[in-house]
Amino acid sequence: MRNMVMSLVFGLLIFIIVPPAFSQAPHAQPMSASTDGKTGNVMARWATSTFTLSAGYRLDNLCWNIAGNTEGANPNVLSELSWSGVTIYQLKLDNRTTIKNWIYLKGQLDYGVVASGDNQDSDYSGDNRTQEFSRSINSVDGKDVWDGSLGIGPRFSFLESTVVLCPMLGYAMAEQDFNIVDGYQVIATTPLVDISTGPIEGLDSHYQTRWKGPWVGVELEFSTPFQKGPFRCLKVLFTGEYHWVDYSAEADWNLRSDLQHPVSFSHDADGKGVMLGTTLQFQTHRHWGIRFGMHMVDMTTDAGLDRVFHADGSVSETRLNEVNWQSFTFDVGLSYQF
Repeated sequence: MRNMVMSLVFGLLIFIIVPPAFSQAPHAQPMSASTDGKTGNVMARWATSTFTLSAGYRLDNLCWNIAGNTEGANPNVLSELSWSGVTIYQLKLDNRTTIKNWIYLKGQLDYGVVASGDNQDSDYSGDNRTQEFSRSINSVDGKDVWDGSLGIGPRFSFLESTVVLCPMLGYAMAEQDFNIVDGYQVIATTPLVDISTGPIEGLDSHYQTRWKGPWVGVELEFSTPFQKGPFRCLKVLFTGEYHWVDYSAEADWNLRSDLQHPVSFSHDADGKGVMLGTTLQFQTHRHWGIRFGMHMVDMTTDAGLDRVFHADGSVSETRLNEVNWQSFTFDVGLSYQF
């Protein structure tokens, strides 16, 4: 499955990066073949492409927990970290291309800067999150995220192209780099850990994730023409994708002298999730358009592996119970169609 998706994605990259043969002058068709009788614009009849540059507001939640051993016991939740209300400002470049009215390609790339957020780090000695012996409440300030996705599929149009359906295959990757700063220790009730309640001086830890894998999805577009005004039509686009993900992460716990740096521990797991989106595009009588979009991501992993790298060079392992990621984005953009 993944090999097939990668082959399709490679074809999309070739189309975007390499100038198509039909754009070279020696292969251009004569002017009489043009539909407008003037320019002989073969490319316009061969393919249509829309680029959109948008700015957005994004809100992320990320949570993971580990057990006391590889069997998922002693206790079943030993440590749990959560990032909530992580505010991100991002830019996104989006492309949608239709070839000969039946091959549909899409690609997107976005980059965001983390502005703020909250973090909680809790440790337990009893099963089911009981006997909590350590808790810190921390802030998130800085670092970044980025996402990329490519997809391809057939295009089916109905009712004079006012309804368009595109089933698709694709491949996506997403990364988050979250930090933990301005810590405050709320609970410290064990002599096994050298901590005390109060502010945590010098806290600047990092947790960097990577979600990657193939997806299947569908896009459904409805178009409504306008008889008057500056806009030619309104397009409403619904997007749904089901993802299979290979999850990995690395962390640097900067205040832990008993752990290695810059990689104190790592996570690996397989998972799955969905991406849903709705886009409104107002198309002008020219090439330009205005786009408003809302997008939601919900990913979760199965049980995986937590690998800890100790300062003395030894490595220990335990069970990564799960990782959960939810994201919501609202963006506004300007599109150009040619």
